[in-house]
Amino acid sequence: MSPGISRPSKSLRVLSAIVGASALISGLSACSDSSELGQKHASEKFGYLLSRPLVTLNAGTSTGVVTDAEKASARLYPGPFIAGPDGQLLPNPDLVTAQPKAQDAKTVVYTINSRANYSDGAPVVCDDFLMAHVASSRSDLFGADMPLFSQVASVNCTPGAKTFTVVFKEKFGARYRELFTPGTVLPTHIVAEKAGVDDPVAVMYSGDDNQLSALGRSWQDTFNVTKTDPASVPTSGPYKVAKRGSDGELTLVANSNYAGGAPLQDPVVLWPGGSDVKQLVSQDQLAVADLTSATRAEDVGMSSPDFYIDNHTSGRVDTLLLDTEGLFTTVNNRRALALCIDRAVLVDTVKKDLNVDVTATGLRMLPSTHPLSQQLKSLSVENQKVNKRWSRGMLGGQSIRVGYLKDVPRYKTLVDGLKKSCADAGITIQAVPLSVDAFGAMGKDYDVLLDTRPSFGRDASTNESTLSHVASIRKLEQQLNSDMLTIPLTTEPRQIAVEAHVANVSDNAGDAGVSWNMDRWKEQAEPVNPRPGESTASPDANPNAV
Repeated sequence: MSPGISRPSKSLRVLSAIVGASALISGLSACSDSSELGQKHASEKFGYLLSRPLVTLNAGTSTGVVTDAEKASARLYPGPFIAGPDGQLLPNPDLVTAQPKAQDAKTVVYTINSRANYSDGAPVVCDDFLMAHVASSRSDLFGADMPLFSQVASVNCTPGAKTFTVVFKEKFGARYRELFTPGTVLPTHIVAEKAGVDDPVAVMYSGDDNQLSALGRSWQDTFNVTKTDPASVPTSGPYKVAKRGSDGELTLVANSNYAGGAPLQDPVVLWPGGSDVKQLVSQDQLAVADLTSATRAEDVGMSSPDFYIDNHTSGRVDTLLLDTEGLFTTVNNRRALALCIDRAVLVDTVKKDLNVDVTATGLRMLPSTHPLSQQLKSLSVENQKVNKRWSRGMLGGQSIRVGYLKDVPRYKTLVDGLKKSCADAGITIQAVPLSVDAFGAMGKDYDVLLDTRPSFGRDASTNESTLSHVASIRKLEQQLNSDMLTIPLTTEPRQIAVEAHVANVSDNAGDAGVSWNMDRWKEQAEPVNPRPGESTASPDANPNAV
């Protein structure tokens, strides 16, 4: 809660409106006994509920990608560009500026803000950007999942310098704004210290596997909040972590060393997905909630006039990633799986099981929310065609293991839809629910992975982006569908609950979601009054969100 601001008490709200509370995710248990939670968090706090487990603040690891860590780290470790509410990439000069060379577009010069420091006072330097590239290039040692770095030939860094260059491979470089996404530029001096490495830049350039392995382990463990006290790890953004609570929640406070403006809301408590939302709501602990598709806001007491609810389609897509070194080595097998999938069945299954509307899509680069998507509607439909007879001829009798994070209820529903759809082609879909702690490996534990992804930072085979001309995007979409390395299914449904007194909350099209401008959120004395048909999570209702 902000000083001098008090939300209406629970008793008064019950008298003025129907307000209740329940569990956020019916399939997940509370982290602790509700009575204990009530004792520990009796005073009101400005809380933000995440939809997935809060395990790591390193969004560049495979664990970070699976758990949507960028939502937690967006304003702890921001990048050179920030994905805004309309999908635009906004420059972040508080950290660094990036400028392609006029005579060599594949070389980009980065100049780090001279006042950009970590919360421990150490400067942000090129070492931190170099480590992101090295982590991606040695994912076997760092457990990284940042595919766009495969377009980079080199990162040229003098240890401790405030300038550096990124040189892209031939025919690449146009997507430089998508590199170094939030949660991937991290304090190398801390990683090196915990790894026992004196000269991390020299090690990163040396290619020495033993020392790189030490850096890789530290790069993963240092930001894993279950292995390292996150309050001991410095941050570069407007917030830093003050403490981790016994229920896994993180208390964020202002970072006084941040080069930009101070956050408007301080502190903010991040609650992990799976928390006891009923108790949190009853104790006035939540101001913003990123609700899963298995949750009805009104069923958990988040309804008008106390909360504004925004249901909308995300720019991200639920997508199948295929094991191209195993069963799906050949494009014909990949195509056979795609042709057995009737997306209408998936849409109906999600609607029936979760009462949520999703939209089928056959596009991989262009989000369905993008203004150009209507011009590619016929191509999207073409990419969704079904031919179960052909699928049976290629994969009939085959059992295909589909892995998914079990903490996302929608994934199970989608896999159930895949089972129904592909059974007619004689293909057995075997569900493989996975936990964060035991996520397994592609090819060994599952043949296909279901996850949710934006166009940002993915599809590294191309230099085109959503900023390209529609003719180029069409050609790219056709090529990606021909390669069939991934299979897009349906759009991600979003449900954001915002307490009526909180301003400037606005969703974006990338992995950060509403977190992209968390430092601009503000609790005020009077309720926010969006225009009819809008909520506080609508970009048009938030002129001050940026």
